[in-house]
Amino acid sequence: MSIHIEKLNYVYQSGTPFSHRALTDVSLDIADGSYTAIIGHTGSGKSTLLQHLNGLLKPTAGTLTVAGNKITPETKNKELNELRRHVGFIFQFPEAQLFEETVLKDIAFAPKNFGKSDEEAEDLAAKMAELVGLPASVLQNSPFELSGGQMRRVAIAGVLAMEPQILVLDEPTAGLDPKGRLEMMEMFERLHQQQNLTIILVTHQMNDVANYADHVLVMEEGRLIADSTPQEVFSDPKWLKGHHLGLPQTTAFAAKLADKGVPFKNLPLTEEQLAAQLAELLAGKGDEQHG
Repeated sequence: MSIHIEKLNYVYQSGTPFSHRALTDVSLDIADGSYTAIIGHTGSGKSTLLQHLNGLLKPTAGTLTVAGNKITPETKNKELNELRRHVGFIFQFPEAQLFEETVLKDIAFAPKNFGKSDEEAEDLAAKMAELVGLPASVLQNSPFELSGGQMRRVAIAGVLAMEPQILVLDEPTAGLDPKGRLEMMEMFERLHQQQNLTIILVTHQMNDVANYADHVLVMEEGRLIADSTPQEVFSDPKWLKGHHLGLPQTTAFAAKLADKGVPFKNLPLTEEQLAAQLAELLAGKGDEQHG
């Protein structure tokens, strides 16, 4: 399900002395099946933009069309239910929203709310639990007896049980250790590939942008200042530094090598790309010496 946003503006507490403009004339497209990362320093408008995608906020001006649902400032709240069927939203620390007495009931809550029978909802919940890597043995346990990482998986399974076509992730690995963060990101990548989900990720982790995204949006002071591929966005370290953004670790290392004269065709984003380019350069030098 594609997303089209045109001249989107949002003002918090509009019409009051405390009004604050959070988004200004944002226009963009997100293709069906893409993996889009949204980056920018704190206060750039990333989370405000995300909250428009499933109707948590409505535009002050402008329009957005998500999964065929057009949202304008005049859209009534009850008209947003259809949108929310298509867009799953995973907040930071989603485990804080768990409340049911068992894991199975918690995951089944949303599909029951959207009209599925108890049996249908629980069958779907069991499938989603398996999809996120939860063992069947925990389904009848209280979610509050689980580890922090498992609790987060319960919360994510609950969102997936709504069977969304778009999954919105607002810093979903916050608070996890490196191993847990990697497992979580690999899980989202599997969902992207196997379920053909459109994924929209807000993150401060540039390595995750390099490793998973195929599309990058850069926000600054409520405006969209770049809309491109990871390769293009990370090709200019000076531009990124000027906008208070970092590089993926591999790209930062390659940039230092480039400063010392290593002739990369383009700055690699991942370890695999770096290894491939270095092997090609070394092979070329070997050929020169033999020649």
